[in-house]
Amino acid sequence: MKQKPPSLPHPEAVIRTSVRQRPLMMTLGLASAALSQPALMKGSKSLANEYWNDGEGRTIKASMEKVVDGLRRYQLHPYERKPEHKSVVWSDGSAKLSWYAAKTTRRNPRAKAQILVLPSMINGSEILDILPESQSLVRWLASKGFDVFVLDWGRMVDDPELKDIDTALTVKFSKLANWLRQQRGDEPLYGLGYCMGGVLLAGAETLNPDLFDGLIFVATPWDFEAGGKESFAEALRVWVGEGGLVRVAHLDYMPNEWLQLIFSGTDPSMVARKYSAFADMDMGSEKAKLFVAVEDWVNGGQDLPSGIIRQAVSNWYVENKTMTGKWKVKGTPVNAGNIDKDSLVIIPAKDRIVPPDSAKALVDALPNVWVLTPDSGHISMMVSSSAEGEVWEPIKDWISDRIRVKA
Repeated sequence: MKQKPPSLPHPEAVIRTSVRQRPLMMTLGLASAALSQPALMKGSKSLANEYWNDGEGRTIKASMEKVVDGLRRYQLHPYERKPEHKSVVWSDGSAKLSWYAAKTTRRNPRAKAQILVLPSMINGSEILDILPESQSLVRWLASKGFDVFVLDWGRMVDDPELKDIDTALTVKFSKLANWLRQQRGDEPLYGLGYCMGGVLLAGAETLNPDLFDGLIFVATPWDFEAGGKESFAEALRVWVGEGGLVRVAHLDYMPNEWLQLIFSGTDPSMVARKYSAFADMDMGSEKAKLFVAVEDWVNGGQDLPSGIIRQAVSNWYVENKTMTGKWKVKGTPVNAGNIDKDSLVIIPAKDRIVPPDSAKALVDALPNVWVLTPDSGHISMMVSSSAEGEVWEPIKDWISDRIRVKA
């Protein structure tokens, strides 16, 4: 008797968005390539029909069917991030600043400090607030008495002030910095940059040395030659060698799908593993909801202006100018050795997107630096059950220590 498959939500009852369709063909292609690679490497067997009838072929076929099942479950899952009524306190063009108000008491009616969060430009800031009701770095920090401000870059291809990194920092961020100067009270202000946002934070600090009281760099790449042949940086350099920047210049933007393909291509087997594991989850569980929320974030990034891609790839990934202090923003050198603010650098030990050696280079360059090396990955330090204890608490404690010293 055949076992009845686990029930899935009826398709008509599910509100699906285009983001659920984006990874379909890419995921299937990468997963099938990863699963078939061992047989192809042997070279002695053909992948004709008879191959799929022997033991090895049947095993690969069953694995692929499980990946397809996991992908189908992801696409049909009922979870969808609810529209939020954020407190948007500043906006300019496509960029906006959301405020997560500090939890205060009668005894302590004011925020302990302010934190400005700069996310990557590749994906949105949702990873920092991945499940608003249960798993959110920014809401957790607000609950500990900090006013948290999160910059969302928005649809950058529609904003001429986000056409490249130079303009984003000297024009767009300068407007935000001026607003912050006018609005801030006596509370100290700390900058927190996540991934690419950390590199941008170094640029923002260089151009606005009076703005921040301290800096937090989370999984921030600095040595773009670190990581070896299987790193994202190396995959991006291969893409450049194959004419990637020429195609971007021709389009005048880079489709987000291209970036996701480069990211996923560094470890195609990971795509197969994660969707296969998802197929075994209880679809009604918190774990499954978290998986869907993260995948929606990964697949929901915006297209990027060609100027952003050209400057980031050329200055960072190809010429590695951050390491030599030769990266300039509109003629101003961004040299980490000249950033004398107290800085916390967080280096996830299992990060496959930003290799630890790449982030360690920033530690070596900064004059006044504290280091945290959680036993987590690039994304898990925001979404895992251990994230609060390994990452969030130390961020809170580090800022609190700075406040006490200055009091």
